[in-house]
Amino acid sequence: MGLVSHRVEMRHLKAGDHIYSYRSAFLYSHHGIYKGEGQVIHFTSSSSSSVHRREVCSACEMLEHSERSSGVIVSCVECFLKSGSLRRYKYGVKKKSYFMKRRGTCNTAEPGPVEVVLERAESLLAQNGFGDYHVLQNNCEDFATYCKTGQGCSRNGTARRYGQASVLPLGLASRR
Repeated sequence: MGLVSHRVEMRHLKAGDHIYSYRSAFLYSHHGIYKGEGQVIHFTSSSSSSVHRREVCSACEMLEHSERSSGVIVSCVECFLKSGSLRRYKYGVKKKSYFMKRRGTCNTAEPGPVEVVLERAESLLAQNGFGDYHVLQNNCEDFATYCKTGQGCSRNGTARRYGQASVLPLGLASRR
């Protein structure tokens, strides 16, 4: 994994890893939790879903909850990546490093145990329960961060401005 890029090869992934892939010429990234066995649990909106029902690959068709096109879903790594490169989010970085890195790539919080991370992700998948997708207040990075740390969920409607969404102008973010 590179010092700045966080790029990682599939063979180096471990269950419970928070992974991401850039979209639209590096304008934003899509985040999820690696479940293991080539599967990713992630949170998506119907308008930005990386796996629409009519586009589900044969590997994803065999997965439980594959009929969903939005909310908390599970897909194969290839469908999650959408031809992008695989990157691993870093936790426990020092504050100085955090402010020097690109938003949406790392966090100063310490991750929970792998079993707890996977339990949170699996529970939210089973319930399709992470609320309505909102680019600033409840997005895929929030989902993965919550699964890893138990932190980061604002349910009171106040906009949090951290992670990749913190760099979007408010007007642009509200149109997404």
